[in-house]
Amino acid sequence: MSQETCLRAFPTSTAFQRFSGGLAAAFFSSIYIVAPTWLITTAVLVTLYPFWWCTWLVAFPVLLSAVAPPVPSSTFLQMWPFKFMPAYFDYTEYREQSDEEIRNLMATKNVLFCAQPHGVFSFGGACAGVEWSKRWWNPKTCPTAVASSVLNTPLVKHAVGLFGTVDAGGKSLSKALKISSVVLYIGGIAELFLSSNQEERLFIKKRKGFVKLAMRAGVPIIPVYFFGNTSVLQVLVHPVLKKIARSTGITLTVFWGLFGLPIPRPNLITGVIGRPIEMPHVPEPTDEDVDKYHLKYVEEVQRLFDKYKKRNPDYENKTLSLE
Repeated sequence: MSQETCLRAFPTSTAFQRFSGGLAAAFFSSIYIVAPTWLITTAVLVTLYPFWWCTWLVAFPVLLSAVAPPVPSSTFLQMWPFKFMPAYFDYTEYREQSDEEIRNLMATKNVLFCAQPHGVFSFGGACAGVEWSKRWWNPKTCPTAVASSVLNTPLVKHAVGLFGTVDAGGKSLSKALKISSVVLYIGGIAELFLSSNQEERLFIKKRKGFVKLAMRAGVPIIPVYFFGNTSVLQVLVHPVLKKIARSTGITLTVFWGLFGLPIPRPNLITGVIGRPIEMPHVPEPTDEDVDKYHLKYVEEVQRLFDKYKKRNPDYENKTLSLE
């Protein structure tokens, strides 16, 4: 196993690169506001003014997005302005295995990349996707698991779909792991309302299904932690909003960042790729089997947090709580 390595995406960056990266970041966060507004406006116009040409001008992008499949593209992620998103967040990545080791592992077996925390939108994952696509990752062969509601929401599904998507449901994930590696955010929307300025809180204790899926497929788990995912945007925490978001699987809340707008703050985001956790191939694992390897995963996440939190100034004094 190789020693820890550090990669800073943009050791030096220009004002233009940071501005461009901010545009890309704002695109991904704003889509959660633009899409619902566009959908509601379309529904109202079609209901009240079905024969007005402006109605169908507004409706066309929604209808096209509804019927067209998303297009994952590493090439698109290397285009302006998306390729500069890591510059906006001064994205820095620590890896406990080399690119070559990851490529060799993925060449011999599929891998389940388990990422945390979720945040409003995983800007850490987006920055990692831009950087990984230069070296060993392809969104077509290693998609990200998302809620079915995201896959079915026009406009949102195409924005998120740039990174490759697959339904996060158990049956769909099980099928996907037989043919490709997958990125999975363990806490999902449940983590959206948990973290604060004092502590990082992960929804993890009751999330054990991913361990069972990995054991059934016989694929290793690689823990990935993104320091900064929960600090670049602030969310309004309310029980009703929390319930709606968790039941729909979509970010339905009020959130804000720079200047009180839905623009993420240019805080440092630090990604960490941990060591693989080898999983035995057990077609029908027992609860004891699942608990054993789930505990290993939890311990590894705790280790990564404790070891690397001081590499990000916003997290130096934070504690990690597990729910």
